[in-house]
Amino acid sequence: MTEHIEWDEDPLVFNFHNEIPGKVKMHTRKLDLKDWVRIDKTYPDQMKERRRLWKLYPEQIYVSQTDDSAVACQWELFDMLVEYLPERFPYIFERREKCIYNKVLDEEVSTERSDPECPLIRAGRLTQEDWAIIEWDEDEQGYKLTSGIVYFPMRWALTDKFQKGIAGIHGPVKPFMDNLVKHVYDVFKKMPPTNPLWRANWAVFNDLDGPLDLYTPTGSLSRNDDNQTTKFEGEKTGKVLTFRAEYQTLRKLPKTQCIVFSIRTYQRYLDEFKSFPVSDSEGLIKAIENLSDDFVMYKGAEFWKDAAIQYLQYIIDQRKEKKITETSTGISWYVPVSVAVGLALAGIIVHRLIPNKV
Repeated sequence: MTEHIEWDEDPLVFNFHNEIPGKVKMHTRKLDLKDWVRIDKTYPDQMKERRRLWKLYPEQIYVSQTDDSAVACQWELFDMLVEYLPERFPYIFERREKCIYNKVLDEEVSTERSDPECPLIRAGRLTQEDWAIIEWDEDEQGYKLTSGIVYFPMRWALTDKFQKGIAGIHGPVKPFMDNLVKHVYDVFKKMPPTNPLWRANWAVFNDLDGPLDLYTPTGSLSRNDDNQTTKFEGEKTGKVLTFRAEYQTLRKLPKTQCIVFSIRTYQRYLDEFKSFPVSDSEGLIKAIENLSDDFVMYKGAEFWKDAAIQYLQYIIDQRKEKKITETSTGISWYVPVSVAVGLALAGIIVHRLIPNKV
């Protein structure tokens, strides 16, 4: 491993601030290609976990059709990554004659066509992103999932989605089927290669073993059958509840015209919200309170909703109490450290990755 890496900032993909009560939206936004792949200080640990999971569940993590079209899509994606990664992250990746060298993991990934390893598997060895490829199917007159490498599914199994269309993939999510499926078809058909998009989602779990417990392939309803309600227990609750967000990109590849869907997973104990602005705790409370009945069931919120709201309010109350205490001692200029840092970086990093919607 290299001695020093200047990791990218954690973008804090807190899209819950954009939730609209009573409305279900994709919340897609234009993607700046410098943010197509994101790498931060969690990279070594997440990549180590991916290697562990590959030894245990290769047939659940990777699926692909074997026809020429699916293979061509995989190679186009991989070739793009081979060009992109050394330029975007020169302190991590180095392009060599027959491989791309990973300085952090101290390993080579072959770029040769003659190598038997599938290009999508190689892509999964380079990035924290999971990758799924959907292709247009003339018989079905829609897009279907033809290959994917997914280490960190969030309440779904890749093998259950394989070779299904968009409606089949999202079948269990009633709000999606009722409100978004037609819009998604339109977005995919009209999206040009020159206009990639990104979106995000969020969830809270009460049955995970921390930030690296990322392999959650059990569906929502089945997971709910085995769950138990978490009760608020003060400070302890922050290490029982886990906040998870997915940063997702959609990009139509110019040669094959397939659509590549990336999923970058961020996971943290809820107690990390203590270091974020109060507005983040307030925003998440509002988003939880505004969940529809369908999403309460889909997200398993009945088991963690009350505890999460109480814990976030506990954080807010502590911060307000601290502010009052410091003001009473003559320190009236109190500003949380996280806010000060965020303001200092405002000219460099777009605050919480929320540009204009499309």
